[in-house]
Amino acid sequence: MEVRHLRLVKEVAEKGSLSKAKDNLFLSQSALSHQLKEVETQLGAPLFHRVNKKLVLTGAGKIVLESAERILNDLEQTEISVKKYVSGDRGSLRMATECYTCYHWLPSLMVDFNKEFPNVDIEILPEYSNDPVSHILEGKLDLAVISGRLENPNVKLTELFTDELLALVPADHPWTKKKYVQAKDFADQKVIIHSLPVETVTLYRKLLIPENVQPKKAIPIQITEAAVEMVKAGMGVKVLAKWIIEPYLHDKRLAVVPVTRKGLFRTWYAVTINRPDTPQYLTNFMEHLRCNIAGICRGCQDATIPCTK
Repeated sequence: MEVRHLRLVKEVAEKGSLSKAKDNLFLSQSALSHQLKEVETQLGAPLFHRVNKKLVLTGAGKIVLESAERILNDLEQTEISVKKYVSGDRGSLRMATECYTCYHWLPSLMVDFNKEFPNVDIEILPEYSNDPVSHILEGKLDLAVISGRLENPNVKLTELFTDELLALVPADHPWTKKKYVQAKDFADQKVIIHSLPVETVTLYRKLLIPENVQPKKAIPIQITEAAVEMVKAGMGVKVLAKWIIEPYLHDKRLAVVPVTRKGLFRTWYAVTINRPDTPQYLTNFMEHLRCNIAGICRGCQDATIPCTK
């Protein structure tokens, strides 16, 4: 049984004859008669019987009509949903960021975005923060926020913003007497990082590994507040984005030092699957993301990619 058969049964049941049904189905009466015989033969039961020149549903016909109404309605709703998806009015957005600290700005971002796209459901999946690009390729995420470029023809990178990383140290740390620290200065330090492996940490990837410098110890701590308390206690130094550090700088037990003479910077990108039919809401979400971060970083002049909204 095909969709055309379901449409035929529904239309004939409503109109009461093949001659009246043909106008909406855009087929001749003989073609419709052939379709009706075809489906009745397939089912092994008549679907209509004639009463006073009118085609009336049989018991089997009523069963088919019930299914036809449900299936055709589902198909119609599916078509509407797909059209809304293509136009960017409806859909879902599953996202993660490789930086746990970045999740705190998502609530305000989601509120603003929801005003523009109320029918788009956003799902935050922090469990995919480690290697989110792999989950993009596996179809488990629609958007990932990462730092640093990658070369993969299957994904599309959209530049969001660039921020500066600073060394957070105790106020009495020897580094506070320096204008900036270099790679070699980390050799005798315990460095607090977010997570292992160190190759994924910007400080290591962009500075320490190229300079062949190995700190005394790398201490993985995923909670920013806990890491800051460890710095206060003199248990290590931590390199963080300036916009993350700023809320803690009212504490006189802390100080910041630039990393290298030119500074240590990282660029953030939104990663999506590389496809020609990117929904409009996904494109708009990335612009909301850029503007939101620009607002957070405006005070510390870290958002080098301007908001265009």
